[in-house]
Amino acid sequence: MLDPIAMKSDVLYALRDTLRTEAFVEVVTPVARRAGLGPGRRAAADVDGGRFLRAMIGPALRVNLEHHPRIFEIGPCFRPEKPDELHACEFTMLDLYAACEHFSYLFSLAERLVTPHIPHAPVRISVAEHIYDQFGTDLRREGLGDLPARMADQLRLSPAVPFKDVLGHYVERELEPRSAGTAVFLTDYPLGGDEPCARLTPGTLAQLNRFELLVDGIEVVHGYEDETDGAAFVERACAAGLYDEEQRLAWEAIEDGRVPAASVGLGIGIERLCMAASGIKDISRFLQSPQF
Repeated sequence: MLDPIAMKSDVLYALRDTLRTEAFVEVVTPVARRAGLGPGRRAAADVDGGRFLRAMIGPALRVNLEHHPRIFEIGPCFRPEKPDELHACEFTMLDLYAACEHFSYLFSLAERLVTPHIPHAPVRISVAEHIYDQFGTDLRREGLGDLPARMADQLRLSPAVPFKDVLGHYVERELEPRSAGTAVFLTDYPLGGDEPCARLTPGTLAQLNRFELLVDGIEVVHGYEDETDGAAFVERACAAGLYDEEQRLAWEAIEDGRVPAASVGLGIGIERLCMAASGIKDISRFLQSPQF
């Protein structure tokens, strides 16, 4: 009989072992963070300073590149939304950053970290190519143009719906089902999604160096190359409603020359990886001490 807690322990051990062979250093960042992201985005923490429980590890981890070129953290994150079989109020994330590395390195690292634990050899699907086939918009050679409106119309959504939400619905309907019974890396996301810190693919106008790994319908991994143009990042993050105090502090460190602008970042949902490895689509099976 499967022992979910032992499986989670083994997965964590293997992830740490792989990262240490790649010269990554494990660090710890604050769980109670200084910036809110608006209603429903982060749970408030009853501590001095009106802080919030982190929903991701990212910006506070990235500034540690000042001290070491390859860093990672495994820690708890929180979501205020109602839990279900794929979501928990408290869950575990592995996040990492590597300075002065390229997108191809990150993709290869993601494969080395995850594929030993899942029962499928991942295939690769380009979101940009899928959009070109359906809408005729070539994100490498042209901007978004009227793509957001046409995509919203196809999904029967209001034109007022933000493109990041339209894109999320589109991927969920059109591409996530392709991972049923297998594993799929979705790559080449369009500009304007919910990852504004991803870098534009060099030589393109609206395609990002970003990927996600889906295993039988479950998103397990997301990764991206960081945008090195500070002005472009701030503009895109503000447009998506995702620029906050923590992002500002990270960019101050970059502008001061303490943190390199060129880096890559990766996040892995630990319980979700265990779900993908075991075929158990119930995140609660991998949460310790659920009675509390």
